[in-house]
Amino acid sequence: MVIKMSETRLVALSIILLLLASISPVLPRTFSSGVSNGDYFVYHMYGVYNSTLPNIELLIPEFERNITDWTQISIESVYGSLVTQTYILHFKNGSELRFNFETDVDPQKQGEFQMSNKGVPLCAAYLNVGDKIPTVNITISGIVERNYSDGERELIYANWNQPDEYGEIYFDRETGMLVELERTCRFVNPVSERVVEKTDVLNLIDTNRWHLR
Repeated sequence: MVIKMSETRLVALSIILLLLASISPVLPRTFSSGVSNGDYFVYHMYGVYNSTLPNIELLIPEFERNITDWTQISIESVYGSLVTQTYILHFKNGSELRFNFETDVDPQKQGEFQMSNKGVPLCAAYLNVGDKIPTVNITISGIVERNYSDGERELIYANWNQPDEYGEIYFDRETGMLVELERTCRFVNPVSERVVEKTDVLNLIDTNRWHLR
């Protein structure tokens, strides 16, 4: 059998290309936000308290007394995975409180979640099942579709059930913004075994990115 020189070179070149492909470094996955400067998201949020003792008096902090009418998050800047936001808390008496906030949505920068210093949780755009959400320290369980007035949108969700906390959370997959949150924290007195549960509920009610109704 006679193999021409050009055919030999072609076979050798193919082998070299395969070898190069097999040793090419795998680039690390990058994460970025799906929001843009000028986007806004308005939420209705409230808390519900329950106790095993029906007539118990609870000392509830002022900021958790359901005195907020609505909360708006305005996106001020986006740089990679870092999102700068302005919060507007509009209270039922007509007064408002404004403050700025920064969130890193990179799951590789996972940290311990504290609602008091991370604000409304948000995540990177187009996360998949198994990805982590750094602002709530949980892993995505699934992807669902929800119908809105201007079409369907993909939502990612997660749920958790721990001895002192359980809940469920939904994010818009394109923007990474929170859509729904219901989280219940259980406080147990080890002496009296009295149980107090506080449920935080957050629902997106308006945004410039899509029509909710």
